[in-house]
Amino acid sequence: MCVAHNALADEVCRIPYENLMRCASSVPGLQAGLLQIISGDINRDQGLMLPLGAMSGEQRVAAFLLSLSRRYRDLHYAPHRFGLRMTRRDIGSYLGLSQETVIRVFTKLVHHGLIALDRRDVELTDVPGLTALVDCW
Repeated sequence: MCVAHNALADEVCRIPYENLMRCASSVPGLQAGLLQIISGDINRDQGLMLPLGAMSGEQRVAAFLLSLSRRYRDLHYAPHRFGLRMTRRDIGSYLGLSQETVIRVFTKLVHHGLIALDRRDVELTDVPGLTALVDCW
């Protein structure tokens, strides 16, 4: 299954892969557009993942939040206040951290005034501070 995101309506719909490929081959420009989106996602994720090995847990989480912020900005959403669709466990798995470490880091970032949390909603309250945390590696 492939998941498509409609940036204008903020909806997610499932499209069977076979249907998507059939449409992509029959609609001019769709296949090129899909490849461009996928390529952008791969490049962005690779740009985040390569330096993670040398970063602390705090730096990894800060880089992850800043990456999400840029992604939301690019989609014309609020870049500093957004919902985390991933669980703490999923974030940890993505960043190579334990769920407990992710929870501890979020708590520390809140304590230092860098972010505010309300369950899965996050607000980046000090973007320069998060950026400095990431840049110091």
